[in-house]
Amino acid sequence: MAPSAGALRRATIVLLFAALIWGSMIPVLATLAQHYDIWLLSGARYLLGLPVLWLAVLLSTPPAAAPGKLNWSRLLKLGAAMTGFSVFYTFGVANTHPATAAIVLMCAPIWATLLSRLMLGATTPQGFFTTLVLVVVGGIVVVAGTPGRQPGGYGLEGGEALLVIAQLCWSWYSIRAQQWLSDRGQVALSALTSTVASVLLGIVCLVVWGAGGITWPVRPPTIGELGMIAWVGVFGVAIAILLWNTGVSLVGVPVASLFSNSAPVFAIGLAALFGHEPTWLQLAGGVVVLGGIGLHQLRQMRAARSRRPSP
Repeated sequence: MAPSAGALRRATIVLLFAALIWGSMIPVLATLAQHYDIWLLSGARYLLGLPVLWLAVLLSTPPAAAPGKLNWSRLLKLGAAMTGFSVFYTFGVANTHPATAAIVLMCAPIWATLLSRLMLGATTPQGFFTTLVLVVVGGIVVVAGTPGRQPGGYGLEGGEALLVIAQLCWSWYSIRAQQWLSDRGQVALSALTSTVASVLLGIVCLVVWGAGGITWPVRPPTIGELGMIAWVGVFGVAIAILLWNTGVSLVGVPVASLFSNSAPVFAIGLAALFGHEPTWLQLAGGVVVLGGIGLHQLRQMRAARSRRPSP
């Protein structure tokens, strides 16, 4: 069933806010990674985000209908998919040229659309594929216009496949979470899956630590760094995942994935506020990404209003 105009408006708001949060994490994590191990940051993010999610569960109104019995096997699979995303993403970025990695990540809507078609036989709204091309191409233009980009060609270094697997893990999680846990509401869905993911990610971090792959910090964090760590945990995990799952429940994974490509655009805007002037390529790519998403949502809203029966 096609979403209503109201659902489309709500999805646009929550998904743009999620993209804004994820976009803000790009410069924040880059700053933190200069002094702290990326594995430690990954674990800390979930540990800080979980209390916020469970507080939201306590404060939210429970679903009108009683949810079904919790299937622990399914919950474990969902947590494993979230953990798989974090692990494959971390290793993928570490073993891929930065520019190539950014371009591969810009292709996330393609994998999300293909997986939705394969798993659900899902159809896409009219004009979706035109928007998909605009969003992916615009995102690549944003990457190409990055000032101070690391020199060298966009050669393959072996980590690209890991990034694709990471994106498939996230899309699989997004699809199955709605199928298996949506009766519990989006807040409980996000809290349950993030809790399992945090436990599994903690186990992975212990394994990496045992293999000598974690570097412990040599000094305590500053007040500013504590604030940044809190930001990537509370907002980057708790709030953003909740917003993402809410958006997926309203418009589906393929359309929601289009919004993820606007995260670097918001990162550029935030960088501009701190005096880092964007290039014309970044601005042009950002206009294409946001313009493509905006036109698609407006088109769908008009279609939803035309389907509404006359009084």
